[in-house]
Order: sequence, then C-alpha cells, then structure tokens
Amino acid sequence: MTEPFSPGAEGNDQQAPSPGGSVAEDSARASGGPPSEASGPYERFAALIRADRGAILSSYAKSLEAMRSPVAAEPRARDQAMTNGSEVITDVAASVQGGDVPVRDRYPTLAWMIEEARAESQLSPADLLRAATVFFDVTVNSLASHVKDDPELLPCFTTAVLALNEIISKRIREATLAYTGYLLERVDQAQIDERRRIARDLHDRLGEGMSVALRQLELHEIASREDPLTSAPRAAAAKEAIAEAMRRLRVVTSDLRQDSVRSLETALVRYIDSVADDAEVRLRVSGDETWASPAVIDEAFLIIREAIRNAMTHGAPQMVLIGVALAPHELHAWVEDNGIGFVPGKAGEPGAAGTGLASMRERAALIGGRLTIVSAPGQGTHVELLVSRPGHRDK
Repeated sequence: MTEPFSPGAEGNDQQAPSPGGSVAEDSARASGGPPSEASGPYERFAALIRADRGAILSSYAKSLEAMRSPVAAEPRARDQAMTNGSEVITDVAASVQGGDVPVRDRYPTLAWMIEEARAESQLSPADLLRAATVFFDVTVNSLASHVKDDPELLPCFTTAVLALNEIISKRIREATLAYTGYLLERVDQAQIDERRRIARDLHDRLGEGMSVALRQLELHEIASREDPLTSAPRAAAAKEAIAEAMRRLRVVTSDLRQDSVRSLETALVRYIDSVADDAEVRLRVSGDETWASPAVIDEAFLIIREAIRNAMTHGAPQMVLIGVALAPHELHAWVEDNGIGFVPGKAGEPGAAGTGLASMRERAALIGGRLTIVSAPGQGTHVELLVSRPGHRDK
C-alpha cells in the first residue's frame, strides 16, 4: 500500500542540473523555493507550482471536508487522495518546465482507490470524480494568483491548466478501466454464487416436500394392499406434500423470472406476500417513481428484495419495516428488522457470503448508489440504500 502523504514528503523533485543552469538555480527548483531572477518564465512558474504543493493539498483537504466527501471521511482514501494529488502536482510542474505532459504507464494510486478501497469504504466512482473536480478547482485557483501578480506568467498558467486537465483525465481513464475490471470479476462471481443459491433453494424448498410426498405414496401403496380403507389418509398427505412443493417451486421460479419492474411498490408487495409468513412486515413507499430511471428502480428492487430475504431467512424477526422515499434528487430505501442480528463482514455470519451483502453492494455501485449495513448480535439489522440522481450530490 502506498504510504500516507505528509506535506513536504514529495516537495523535493530531484532533477539533474539543467544544461547551462547554475547550481543555485537548480537547487531552488529542486527544493520548491523561489526561483531566481535569471530563470525563464516557465522554469519560474514550475518552481512556484512546487512551492504551492503544501498549500494546495491543505486547501484540497479542507474543501473535501467542507463538502462532506466520503473521500475525506475514510482515512485510507484520504491519505491516498493526498498522495495522488501530490503526484499530479509533480507531473504538472514537470510539464510546465519541460513543455509536454508526462505520461505514466499506469496510475496505481487512483486505481487502488477505486478497485480496492471502495470494497470496504463504499466509495463510488461519483465520489472520486467529485474529488478530482475539487482538486482541479483548488489547483487552478492557487496558480491563478501568481498570474495576477505577474501577467508575464499567463502563457505558463495556460500550459499548466492544460497539463492539469490532461493528467487528471488520464488518471481517471486508468482508474475507470481498473474499476470496470473489478466489477466484471464481481459480476462473474455473483453469477456463480447465484447458481449455487438456486441449487440450495431447489434442494431446501423442494427436496424435503418431494421426499415426504414419495414416502406417503409408498406407504399408500403398501396400505392399499392390506386395508384399502386406511390408505386414504396416506394419499391425502401425499397430495398435500406435493401441493406445498409446488407452492415453493413458484416462489423460486418467480425470483428467476423477474422482469423489468414497472411498479416498485407493487413488486415489493407481491414479494412480501410470498415470503412473509412468520413475521409482521410493513411497507411504505412515497414519492413519484418516474423520478428514478428504470435501471435504478430494477436494481433497487433487487437490493431491497435481497435485504428482505436475508432478514426472513437469517434474522428470525418478529417485525420487518421497509421504506422507500423517492425525491427528484435521490432514491432512499431501507429495510429494518428486530431479529437476531449479526456482525457485518465477519466470516461465517449470516449474509457474509457473496450472494448476500456483497451482491447488494455491487448492485448499489452499478447505479452509483451507496449501501450501508448496521447490525449487532441481538439488536437486529438496518440496511439503507441511497442513490443520487445524476447532477445531484449526496447530502
């Protein structure tokens, strides 16, 4: 893992003495100190960029905190963001001084933030793009102050802004590829896990019922030979077992035959009616479903359905509360139960497998949402989904 950034750690960009340059000038450039009067405008501006490193990163951190960015709230992501920002400043300074945009083969820091950190901290690509936008604005504002003091530096400033935009864009593209690969792997694993879940459901829901029906039919055959009058109850029991197995089969196949959700409330009501036998379930839906896209509605239903399934299967609750609030700027949903609870993320606990909580998190990420799970043994479970519409920031 990349070491956390501390201001000044990367402030010294070591360079070989420039042709014809003095030792003093090269030392000033390397240290990020004020350029000498003999320096050209591009060299002077590059030195100013390096000297501003600490101020830019400090302002960047404060801006992230002010907007309540998840990047600032998660310690490892914050450290990585500062390290990433310092690397960008180094590249921009080199670009201004050298007259081109340095291109790295890969940008492991930002890729790590998207591919790995988000799995634990629930950072979405939207969170990281907003953080990149904030860094761009902070850096441009800092560099613009030098142009105000010295208009001769305007061409240098233009070069720096173009380089900054290109460097950030390249990093975003690299990170996006890493994130896409991460999601493809997770989707593939989710498909494997889903097939296993279907196999378990067929075995658990149908295997027992069909075994009972077969046994009753065997007993009916034996009893009908000895005493036809006593065989009737066996046939009735077999018929009842087959009917129950058919009912369970309909539950399983209804999950597999899930079409696009036209009405989120209607789909939830139907699913609740099929599974809520031993608990009181209350559902409340408010707002206009047309405020959310069909893709968001579909994925939100699958996430809520999985949360309900987990509660009913693992939680043994007496009551389950389900809420969906749709607004022009977001979809907010939650499932809360008073069941036995568990330790989130602990191996072996209910829902810790990929088919449960992990698949819900991945579905939330696919629609740019954030899933929060709060639970403790004996205190029930609270699952919350928040999806902001494009162009709106999380509050």
